[in-house]
Amino acid sequence: MASQSSSSTKSNIHNSIRFLQAGILHAIKDLESHWLLFSKGVAGVGQASTSLADLTHYVNDEIHESFVKSDADVLHSTSSTVSFTELAVFVPQSLRISKEQHLDEKILNSVQNFFRYTEAEGKQFFEELDRDGDGQVTLGDLEVAMKKRNLPKKYARFLFHRTRSHLFSNSFRWKQFLSLINQKETTILQAYNNLCLTGSGRLDKTHILTSLKISGLPANEVNATAMLKSLDKDTTRFISYGHFRNFMLLLPSEHLEQNQRIWFETSTSVSAPSVEITTSSVLKSALAGGLSCALSNFIMHPVDTLKTRVQASTLSLPEVVAKLPLIGLRGLYKGSLPAIIGQFSGHALRTGILEVSKLVLVNVAPALSDIQVQSISSFSSTILGTVIRVPSEVMKQRLQAGIFDNVGEAFVDTIHRDGLKGFFRGTGAMLCREVPFYVAGMGLYTEAKKAAQKLLKRELKSYEVIVVGALSGGLVSVATTPFDVIKTRIMTSYQGQSVSMSMVAISIVREEGFFGLFKGAVPRFLWIAPLGAMNFSGCELLRKAMDC
Repeated sequence: MASQSSSSTKSNIHNSIRFLQAGILHAIKDLESHWLLFSKGVAGVGQASTSLADLTHYVNDEIHESFVKSDADVLHSTSSTVSFTELAVFVPQSLRISKEQHLDEKILNSVQNFFRYTEAEGKQFFEELDRDGDGQVTLGDLEVAMKKRNLPKKYARFLFHRTRSHLFSNSFRWKQFLSLINQKETTILQAYNNLCLTGSGRLDKTHILTSLKISGLPANEVNATAMLKSLDKDTTRFISYGHFRNFMLLLPSEHLEQNQRIWFETSTSVSAPSVEITTSSVLKSALAGGLSCALSNFIMHPVDTLKTRVQASTLSLPEVVAKLPLIGLRGLYKGSLPAIIGQFSGHALRTGILEVSKLVLVNVAPALSDIQVQSISSFSSTILGTVIRVPSEVMKQRLQAGIFDNVGEAFVDTIHRDGLKGFFRGTGAMLCREVPFYVAGMGLYTEAKKAAQKLLKRELKSYEVIVVGALSGGLVSVATTPFDVIKTRIMTSYQGQSVSMSMVAISIVREEGFFGLFKGAVPRFLWIAPLGAMNFSGCELLRKAMDC
């Protein structure tokens, strides 16, 4: 009996230590009250004294009872002042709190209990991922976890690369996984709180159906049951925050906001409605891009002519402006026909490819951020759209510079002196101008629009979108002016003579100084700012009008 008692005592102490290490400091804080309750009859009526083993066994039961509850129950039992919904607000707030500031003590206790519990849950999930129990999770372990949950295999690579400590590491440990948990915790908590939860902060079949209806996904008993089973491994007929959180930790950070869609697709045989690349949608985007650019270029063509005359000669802007009476309105609109044709065809192609590229990248590489998708799409579409525009740009600039009087004369002379390759003079310089302009310009426009919406806390009005587009285009145009100057000099140089970008750049700096590379920056800004308004924002607004 003594041996059994000793064995029981050691077992109970071991269990107590294990649970205490999991983070239940609250039980120890109330140890005195537990002792009083125990002395009054919890251990048995009439006992004069209690052993350490008996007390350990009692505390162990109390701790275990709190652990088998859902996380929402634990939070509710520790503090009646904070609801699960309010927790979504208090958790990120507690992370930003300074030493001089303090949350209410009861609120802070609830938040601390939340972090203790989620850390313990995270440790348990880490041990589940670590199949061989060596304290390290490999890419293979993650791939098994993804397969078990019907998630794409590539998600394992995304998670592994983000969690490992360095580039050459072939595994990660609990410390790195805990760091990932801390980064994602607030976002996951907010995503869970956005679902239709029960009063206890859980999800049952009825509330899953409601959440599906709100999200516009197929809501029926079969799908709700499948979603319930996919996360509820304990078959308790409800989903707690812990179930949801473990699933969300496996998703790329950029797709946490799509949690319900991804959860739906992985747990059912029905695919969520996806965005299809339709011919009509691509044509509308191409038409909107082509029309907005052609119209804006026609309106601003005189300013472009002034810019070209400044860049193609040694004259300054005031000197060119002084010659306006001699140039006349007809002279200012020289080259407008090839300009309009080139702008419409080139930008229609660029806009169409841009829309297709974005849709493809979102589906093929879901881990990419919005700015990365925008940049890659702009890069590929701008290269193809620019190559189409180069011949018309050569014709336009030679007419604007006064080298030829009409399109027919420019065409015949170019063929005679340079052949077909003459129509592609300055292609390299033009790509160096266009690619940074559209990649940086579209990125700046997209981010500036988001920042303005966040600042104003509403959708931007049409005129505000136009202002953002104008400023984005104007600022980037000044930065790319050197390539514009080089392009103009190459395209308007003597036919039959081979010139390179480096030769032209060195010649300009040697004869006109460094700021010679920025000749025409002012008229270029005045020309591009309205173009930016119409190219970036005008295309978007016109596309929306077509959808109405």
